[in-house]
Amino acid sequence: MQNKIIFYFIIYSFLGWCLESVYKTIIFKKPTNSGFLYGSFCPMYGIGAVMMIVLSKLSDNIIIIFLLSFVLFSVWEYIVAVILEKCFKTKYWDYSELKFNIKGRICLKNSFYWGLLGVILIYAIQPIVERLTNLISEQILLYISILLCIIISLDTIITITKLIVIDKKIKQIFEIGEAIKEKLAELKESTHLEKKYKESIQNIVEELKEKQNLLKFKIYKRIIRLKKSFPEMKSDNITKFMMQKISLEDIKNKISEYRTKKR
Repeated sequence: MQNKIIFYFIIYSFLGWCLESVYKTIIFKKPTNSGFLYGSFCPMYGIGAVMMIVLSKLSDNIIIIFLLSFVLFSVWEYIVAVILEKCFKTKYWDYSELKFNIKGRICLKNSFYWGLLGVILIYAIQPIVERLTNLISEQILLYISILLCIIISLDTIITITKLIVIDKKIKQIFEIGEAIKEKLAELKESTHLEKKYKESIQNIVEELKEKQNLLKFKIYKRIIRLKKSFPEMKSDNITKFMMQKISLEDIKNKISEYRTKKR
């Protein structure tokens, strides 16, 4: 039974990713690879589905299943939102514009959909998944579960590691920007200084610009990936960074020009 629960978690993490991606593709009218992780899994759905499958054993009544799903998934969505906001200082979804919302993290409309999804899960999807799972031997099921859990775990570690450094790197980018301003001001005021000293300052400025552009290039790609997955994402640091109207092509050209000069 334990192997099956783990396998259900993996299956519904994948199906949740599919549902979320299709939904956002329709809503935003452009292909959207949704999900917090890089891979095609949304553990939030997997954990929620497993909890619902376990709790559904308490009753066969469709109304109770609907209400249970309504409450369970809403509370789980709220908890996940709080965890993500606290850990990464970023709001990945916001229902503030919808009626009957709680701090923009959950809303009545979505909770109603959660209730429907729970009913569909228990009465339509889970019986099929359970039958198909029973066709797989316990040993093979164990190997598949272990392999996919390792993949999801590695994906989670990589994703979290990259997200943690985003704020640090954005702060570093602006610190380098201030250092460049200081050096340029120093250069402007150094009309009486030797040519060699001016060239030294110019070289420092160019090196700082290259370092800043490299950081911008790496961070911008990560933020674009997040923005595609969570178009409603809100973060003060990311908003400040994106206000610079950065172009990846421009950054690549600047880096290439600096390296050409340096040769």
